[in-house]
Amino acid sequence: MPIVFVHGVNNRDDEAYRENEAARNGFLREIVAPALSLTPDALCIVSPYWGKYGVEFAWGLAVLPDPEDAVERFGADPESVARARVAGLLAESGTSGELLTNARQDFARSVEVLYATAMAGAQSEAEARDLAKSYVRSAQYAAQNPKPPWLATATAGNFVDQLNYAADASGEESFGAGGILNALKEALSRAANALPADASELAVRLWRKRLNATVARFAGDAFVYLKERGTQDTPGPIVKEVLEGLRAARAMHEAGDDQLIVIAHSFGGEIIYDIATTFDPDLSIDCLITVGSQVGLFEEMKLYVASRKDLPPEPPKGHLPRPASVKRWLNVFDTNDVLSYRVAPVVREVDDFYYDTGFSTFSAHGGYFMRPSFYTRVAARLREPSGT
Repeated sequence: MPIVFVHGVNNRDDEAYRENEAARNGFLREIVAPALSLTPDALCIVSPYWGKYGVEFAWGLAVLPDPEDAVERFGADPESVARARVAGLLAESGTSGELLTNARQDFARSVEVLYATAMAGAQSEAEARDLAKSYVRSAQYAAQNPKPPWLATATAGNFVDQLNYAADASGEESFGAGGILNALKEALSRAANALPADASELAVRLWRKRLNATVARFAGDAFVYLKERGTQDTPGPIVKEVLEGLRAARAMHEAGDDQLIVIAHSFGGEIIYDIATTFDPDLSIDCLITVGSQVGLFEEMKLYVASRKDLPPEPPKGHLPRPASVKRWLNVFDTNDVLSYRVAPVVREVDDFYYDTGFSTFSAHGGYFMRPSFYTRVAARLREPSGT
């Protein structure tokens, strides 16, 4: 059963992209695959990378404001970046750096925050998978024991050990401490240090510059796609790259796999919609999950190849039909994510779902795939029969 993941704009083949891919694949294998009655290793994940065809800046984005050397040096520290990635999660979820204090108020949520911060530092898919398996056990334990007796006397020094021991004792197999324990202890430290680092003047300047760069690449990648997407007979390079991944996954499906599932983040949703309505409307997708996407917004602006200003005849009452090749469509958005939109008001037979990433407005757009609970929600929805 293949899952095709189509990334959005502002993705380049760098360390951050590879770390995010490893973490995402780890969660998909260890949380989603079992929900589909698959062993983790049996899940085939296809991730067409189209970022190489995105916008290029002739002056290397020299136009960005405040290009200070000090800001660049700050951003080059991998651990500072990891802390910054979780700072929004901690702040917006009402979780301070004192994770242990918060755990006594909401144990299950704090366990998830702990693993989210650990995943921010994952260096490989193997490490991400180990953390995902550990999370499943710890989350089950937290759900069954919202106020475990040992938590009242736990300290920052032994919280992770206590959690690991208690969750181990509740199951049939051991996590295998080793690297997981170390990763969780580093995560606890990262959570304690994320907010002070993020609140510093230097970090604010860093994030402002990153936001400028993100907006520039977001708009640039979108403009490049719209300009160069081509026609059904001669699709452009981005469409071709994604189509090749989809067709390869579809071939696996036809060879015996049960379903083809497509997860499209952000602008990846627009690419899939163009493919489903124009470039290959016969390519069947069993379940499309758009996450933080602008699919509905782009149809409101009539920017797809298949868009027609006279359809639907009576907007906002009328709706466009769901593409015939898409058997089921789930759309996930966060109201904190200013780049995510609903689809159901525009397209019939689409299920819109709100999901709280826990991130601030600044970080919510990329935060879905950092939260372990996002994958448990995906798994639960995929277990449901179509139309539920």
